[in-house]
Amino acid sequence: MKSRWLAPLVVAAMWAFALATYPRLPDVVPTHWNLRGEVDGTMPRWPGAFVLPLTATVMLLLFRVLPYIDPRRRNWEKFRDELHIVVSLLTLFFALVEGASLGAALGWPVNASAVILGGIGLLFVGIGNYLPRIHSNWWMGIRTPWTLSSDRVWRDTHRVGGRAFVAGGLLCAAAALLPEAMRSWVAVSALGAAALFSAAYSYFAWRRESREREA
Repeated sequence: MKSRWLAPLVVAAMWAFALATYPRLPDVVPTHWNLRGEVDGTMPRWPGAFVLPLTATVMLLLFRVLPYIDPRRRNWEKFRDELHIVVSLLTLFFALVEGASLGAALGWPVNASAVILGGIGLLFVGIGNYLPRIHSNWWMGIRTPWTLSSDRVWRDTHRVGGRAFVAGGLLCAAAALLPEAMRSWVAVSALGAAALFSAAYSYFAWRRESREREA
């Protein structure tokens, strides 16, 4: 099955799951968990049960539009397959969060905060693997003033940043196995470090290129 069809099928399954479970859901469903794994955010069953399917649907539509309003829209054709894979990874993550959230509301024996944290880590691993194949654009990737000013800086940053995202994602996924008091701190530190390192690297890559031009 081509990757372009996976995301729409997952989104359709999300709507079906929300509709199927809606009659059995309590009046209030959990939507957020704090650092200790306790529910600290809720929504009424309506519209709470359908927020994630709606978010995933809007995301699919948005990625249909973004290439056409990007000044560098020709570059999108160069990573069209990678785009479908990244969008599929995002929809699979939304589906995982929906399953954990509504499952917890239904009383399933699921540690929703650990499942979601592990999903975030795996999402970063997946995206990190495809970052080096993303060409310069205004909407996806590591967008800093320095990557957007140079194709070479963009390529170098996404090659190195992709590895940083994979490493941070693996640590985040592993953090889901830690005690609740520790897991979120480890995960946030790992993902934050990956993002900051990638942004900092883009500056130093730009400085290196500038010195080479001046030499």
